[in-house]
Amino acid sequence: MRKRTNQPKGYTSTNKPLSMRGNTHDYVYYPNSWTDTSTGTFYERGYYDEAGKHYENVAIKKKDMYETICCCDYCGTSIKLNWKEGAIPSCPNCGALLSNITQNTFFDTELQDRVVTSPFGFSFGNTGVKTVLGTIAAFCFLPYLSVGGMGLLGLIAPFLPYETDTTTVVTTQTEQNTDESSIYVDVLGRECDWYDEYESYYDEVTDCYFVFNTDVEPPEWQYWYEGISSDYGDYGWMAYHYDEGLWYIESSDGQWDVLPDRYDTADLWHMNEEGTGKYNGQDMIHVTSIDRDCEWIPEEEAYYDQDTDCYFLYNDYVEPPVWHYWYGGISDAEEFNGYGWMEYDFDEDRWYIETSNGWELLPDSYDTTDLWYIE
Repeated sequence: MRKRTNQPKGYTSTNKPLSMRGNTHDYVYYPNSWTDTSTGTFYERGYYDEAGKHYENVAIKKKDMYETICCCDYCGTSIKLNWKEGAIPSCPNCGALLSNITQNTFFDTELQDRVVTSPFGFSFGNTGVKTVLGTIAAFCFLPYLSVGGMGLLGLIAPFLPYETDTTTVVTTQTEQNTDESSIYVDVLGRECDWYDEYESYYDEVTDCYFVFNTDVEPPEWQYWYEGISSDYGDYGWMAYHYDEGLWYIESSDGQWDVLPDRYDTADLWHMNEEGTGKYNGQDMIHVTSIDRDCEWIPEEEAYYDQDTDCYFLYNDYVEPPVWHYWYGGISDAEEFNGYGWMEYDFDEDRWYIETSNGWELLPDSYDTTDLWYIE
């Protein structure tokens, strides 16, 4: 996602926002209007781009089809519309023609940074968005994963980061495997190789292909189990619903159903809901730049370095995984309202910190001279 600034605040509706990515802008769609109680500012429902500009309607073009989420002017129903270029969409609830959608809408084109092709001939988009473990907004048209935080250290927000000023840090390194051709799966206790031919990881023991699909909202791990998925022809990708404890399977284009009872799920595995926090399942890792071992603290679900009073964990739920840090004296400051997880942005040479409003640049009032991070 592009860096977001000047974003609306204080949204509290249970109808969660939805993110989408276009060639021109990235958008977050808010399905309800609201007032930010802290400032009294009123925000209209609709789309907000990365600069905070509001659009009543945005339609994303995907090949020869347009897609938008809007409210019908006639019956007031919130609807998801798909229509072919040149056609006039109609409300699926009341049947009214919605010519205003074709006349008063900002049109953009879907941006796909990479197309992932399954080993069975069909494909889905994978934008490679950098996603952070957190409470991710659920989208009612697909099964969703509600991802929680880790231990007492709180939640990690789904968006990062916001663009502000620069800061200076001291760089360090740790001894870790930088080979991106494989991934360690904690629940399996083994490495799984990446196959360019299939654009996915593969576990030979369970005969399962799996990939982190960022083209759905929220992004999620999806699985192709031989003997199950292959029964569904050109579809068959599976996703695990953590809240319900159920497997879902894509039975047709965009249609996800609970996996039928005739399939035995006893031997099916899935990624941990909250990630493991551990690097390659290790209870102890050596951080080269501070030249000492750091031990895993089970009750905090994080590693800990006593000399710098820093908890840190490896968020391996997302792809690619990222390191997060909780520095005593900074992360637990009152102004961060109990959030406080920190992440270092390598491209910008900046520290960001999670607040109740999302990820923001760490204020200059905090000394970063002695802060370290893992490359």
